[in-house]
Amino acid sequence: MRWDFESDLDLREWVPNSHLSNVVIEDGVLRAAAIDWDPFLLCRSTAIEATAYQYVVIRLRADGPGIGELFWSGELEGQYGGLTERKKVRFSVEGDDRWQEIVVFPFWHTERVVRQLRLDLYQGAHFEIDWVCVRDWGGGRSPNAFGVWGLGGDVAGWQIHPGALNLFAPPVRIDVSDKTWVTVQLKSDRPGVAAVLWALEDAPGVQSEDFSILGDGKLHAYNLRIADNPAWRGRILAFGIRLPAEAKAWLESVRLGKEPSGPGEIEFCYFGFEDGTNRVGRPCRLLAQVVNRGGGPQGVRGVHLILPEAVQLVSEPAKLYHPGLEHGEIARFTWEIAAAKAGSYRVGLLFSGKGSLPPQQTVSLQFTEPVDRPAADYVPPPRPVKTAVDICAFYFPGWDTAQKWDCVRDVAPYRKPLLGYYDESNPECVDWQIKWAVENGISCFLVDWYWVEGRRQLTHWFEAYQRARYRDFLKVAIMWANHNPPNTHSVDDLLSVTRHWIEEYFPLKSYYHIDGKPAVFIWSPRGIRADLGSVETVRETLRRSQALAREAGYEGITFVAMGNDFSGTGVQALLEEGYAGITTYHEWGSTVDGAVSTKLFDFRDVVRESTAAWRRKNRAAGSLHYYPLVDTGWDSRPWHGDKAMVIQGRTPQLFEELLWQGRSFCVENDKPILVLGPVNEWGEGSYIEPCTEFGFEMLEAVRRVFANGDAADWPANTAPQDVGRGPYDFPLPDPHD
Repeated sequence: MRWDFESDLDLREWVPNSHLSNVVIEDGVLRAAAIDWDPFLLCRSTAIEATAYQYVVIRLRADGPGIGELFWSGELEGQYGGLTERKKVRFSVEGDDRWQEIVVFPFWHTERVVRQLRLDLYQGAHFEIDWVCVRDWGGGRSPNAFGVWGLGGDVAGWQIHPGALNLFAPPVRIDVSDKTWVTVQLKSDRPGVAAVLWALEDAPGVQSEDFSILGDGKLHAYNLRIADNPAWRGRILAFGIRLPAEAKAWLESVRLGKEPSGPGEIEFCYFGFEDGTNRVGRPCRLLAQVVNRGGGPQGVRGVHLILPEAVQLVSEPAKLYHPGLEHGEIARFTWEIAAAKAGSYRVGLLFSGKGSLPPQQTVSLQFTEPVDRPAADYVPPPRPVKTAVDICAFYFPGWDTAQKWDCVRDVAPYRKPLLGYYDESNPECVDWQIKWAVENGISCFLVDWYWVEGRRQLTHWFEAYQRARYRDFLKVAIMWANHNPPNTHSVDDLLSVTRHWIEEYFPLKSYYHIDGKPAVFIWSPRGIRADLGSVETVRETLRRSQALAREAGYEGITFVAMGNDFSGTGVQALLEEGYAGITTYHEWGSTVDGAVSTKLFDFRDVVRESTAAWRRKNRAAGSLHYYPLVDTGWDSRPWHGDKAMVIQGRTPQLFEELLWQGRSFCVENDKPILVLGPVNEWGEGSYIEPCTEFGFEMLEAVRRVFANGDAADWPANTAPQDVGRGPYDFPLPDPHD
């Protein structure tokens, strides 16, 4: 089946909707401009005999990057004409105005006959489509029932189409009920994120499980406990691999089995200081953390620390060996070391034993001079700096139990906060956070706040803030994180939550106001609109919320919308509903936002593309006040493991460059408020609060860019240890309990 767009008659088969304009067919090419938020072409005049072994190729080009979608259905009736979220596949368009062959594998075999297709494009680009075709693969070969492939680097038999990143083995028919693990042996010249792919006999679409790969050019066995994925079940009809597009990868073998396989392999998680403040003349903790990524057990005969003469060993672990780590097990070794003089010192670590062990590691450790501060019986009083614009930062109150820190401790110990693995319900911790924020130019926390039909959670930070000694130094505002289940917003509930804000939060002396009114940021205006049923109902409900605030003595409420719907219809709906402003929780730029399969990006992309993104959104916001957001990064491996998207390469220098761009944008566009991404999303990788990795450098970048006055007058940043306070860590569990 193929469509070549030879004449206007083809527009009767592929019918454009009203969000596409200037739709013409010229010289065998369909041309169109996507002018609104949901542009698509709908084909309801086809009858494709559906099999699992078909793929769709779309030859197109666009003048801007983005994400498209291909929907399909065997029905013509029902909700959305039979087109649902379960029957679609997403794809990336490069947007550099060069022809691109988009290859998608729908696995629509459960439809039996595909009776309609819908090609969804994206707003703000001009498209040219040369042709669309449906092709077969598999060649009628007998299916593999074993799930073991030895490729030896030759993937030609798995390459369905030259433009496809997805590689698929010849057809399979495998019952995976006893196949708990997938082991992929490969080597790559650069790190990235790969994925195993499969199609179920009884469900549409491709399923996937991501995993991170090393880029050292060496062969490694990657073991995935695939049974933890709920889509790994029953019988599969296809199995494949997606390798990173940028990497030169050698695929040695793939095996489905009951256990992890391949030799044991020790991998470093971290080697460096455990804590963020390391002064000369006192013991400082040095941490080495390793994990066994291989299939079999792996022991360590000896761990050898190599110190320069200027660094003394104060104490060492009771055991400088490990008898054997099973797959996924972690081992930690901790020393205390000291230096008499400030400076940077190279320290080495070497493992010995049989099997696959990491090469010698070296790290540069910076010892700093002691700070001349007297011991304090509490957090020293803040000395706020003034800024030309208000710097408001998102705050995530997610750290109220010791167990919640486990993912950070296990996966990213370099993120350890300067406060330690702290208890957010402790007002003294909050007072340190207040001090550090206002002394470095942050004037307000926009606090993630949760309410579902009156049920609240993660309120511990706000409760501690209300008891904090310095609470009036730092302003706060509600960011209602209402990513609620469907049908949990209602008129009565919105009025109830408004009354709660009025009674509990608005009376705070330090509650943040915009345009003379308490500000409330709403994560999902679309969710409210969907549950209430119409723009008109939302408008009337927010009007009643404003009336409740005025009855309580306020001038009203400034509602600020969150999210990424900056389309014309989306912005118009927000204006009609009564929102005054709009911002986002993250701002990554088109390289990240326009990708589907890629999971590894560089923070330089964020720096390079943010100003253009702010300008686009500022124009799209119209009469809504747009508040630009400077992103604080993303690397959610502690929470999401190998499924995580990672923006690598974030440094204080790059962050400061991005802040300068934000300042320039605010000056050029007369913006009174700049929003920072989260200060403490430790699990998601969005953090600038003082920590082992960066110390105070991220916060000090904010101060250098935005603070007024002479830098010599700014207060020196102080760690709790410098004044004899802390630590504030939750106690570690007893390993013998």
